[in-house]
Amino acid sequence: MPHTPSTHDLAGCEEALRMAIQHGVWDAAVAAKVRSMVGQDLAAVVLVSLNLQSKARAKLGDGIWWCTERSLSQATPAAVADLKARWMNGTTVVEGCCGLGADTIAIAKAYGSSGRPITAVDTDPMMVAMATENLRLNLGSIPAQIDVRCDDVATFAIPGDATVHLDPDRRDDAGRKVRPEDYSPPWDVVEQILDRCEAGIVKLAPAAEIEDRPQRHRVWISLGANVREQTLLTGSAIDRAGENLGPPLAESARSAVVLGKAGNVAIHTSERIDGAVERVDQPMAYLADPDAAIRAAGLTESFADQHGYATIGGPRGFLTGQTEITGDLAICEPVIWSGACDDRKLRKTLRSMNGFPWRVKTRGVSQNPNVLEKRYRSCGERPFTLWIGKGTRRQFAALTAPG
Repeated sequence: MPHTPSTHDLAGCEEALRMAIQHGVWDAAVAAKVRSMVGQDLAAVVLVSLNLQSKARAKLGDGIWWCTERSLSQATPAAVADLKARWMNGTTVVEGCCGLGADTIAIAKAYGSSGRPITAVDTDPMMVAMATENLRLNLGSIPAQIDVRCDDVATFAIPGDATVHLDPDRRDDAGRKVRPEDYSPPWDVVEQILDRCEAGIVKLAPAAEIEDRPQRHRVWISLGANVREQTLLTGSAIDRAGENLGPPLAESARSAVVLGKAGNVAIHTSERIDGAVERVDQPMAYLADPDAAIRAAGLTESFADQHGYATIGGPRGFLTGQTEITGDLAICEPVIWSGACDDRKLRKTLRSMNGFPWRVKTRGVSQNPNVLEKRYRSCGERPFTLWIGKGTRRQFAALTAPG
């Protein structure tokens, strides 16, 4: 995009974007119409946002969204942003590295009527313009106490009683960054910002490694069975999140939070334990696969220990036990059959049960679940879950009855 649009530019482009969205296709006639309305440079900005509308709505919710591919990839899904907005504390909120404004909108919806000052900053003028217009388009108007400005959160004068939400840029032209020291701002600067505020909420990549320290709590959040982010809580944000989620959150500990489709929230919180859970080779009465957030948080063994389960082959494998685990934190089903992972035997067993694998779960093995689903689909009509994993010595297969 050769032109960096201002807030005024985007406001003037709104009619063109609405017209293009209503038309649905960027053809020659629409391109000519948009260029006649806003000019060549701004038409390119409209085109980028138009092409991303369906993806933006799926991630951020209904509405019209100004965005770029990179800013949309970085943006927080609406359900996750709404959850974190409830963890804000303090008399003011500072949203650093606000990007296209997804978290800012969630914070404004949660606290806009309270009169609490909310300041969103970003060093990129285009992001400031897009965040400003996204706030207006999705809130109807921008409340007086919300200020979106082009500034550097690293040098911004943050009030000591503020809650700071930081979403450091984890992408550049070379691709996605996992190591916090490669973020922008880098991790040492983030630490300095956290030292200056009452409460901090920092968004990190799920695989990012940082030190577990006092007055810190790390949370992994999943939505739709995918881990969307790791969140670092500091100061009073730890207590505030605990009040919202239910169980108190201990300092230096970790939590896995699962957001359900209906908006329900499930949480497992614990200190990490390693090597304290029994390891077995074969399934017991039930098989369980913890949610991806539990695995990403390194809490698989803690979760198994809480439910009296063993691991099959180790913490990277499936869990197994004698009683059912209920709730949204794990898929848990009763074992109907288990045995060797042999293609001929599996096919014969499925046919004898008039069954087929409607879902295939694998751990520590090379088999492709999609290939296995197709391979055994013709074996019968009764749906089973097929589990293939590895014990300490050999692979195993199991069939469970879906709930």
